[in-house]
Amino acid sequence: MSATHAGSGEATAERRQPIAFWGKVEVGDAVRLQKADWPPHEGYVDDKTPDGDIVWISSVGERRLFHKADGYSLMVRG
Repeated sequence: MSATHAGSGEATAERRQPIAFWGKVEVGDAVRLQKADWPPHEGYVDDKTPDGDIVWISSVGERRLFHKADGYSLMVRG
């Protein structure tokens, strides 16, 4: 458990840092993907490849595939 008190925002900000290795994201994580000049996409990790380079993100009424090589930054939402 972190020494940060719940509600202080520090733990949440720490969790929202970009994940350098997509393989660290877990099925069920709430995520935000962003790419320069593209609107962000938010949803939940529905599935991923074993190496984590490809993730399927589900949001209201849609499921989309994202690939790490396409230049998206992936952040876990707190």
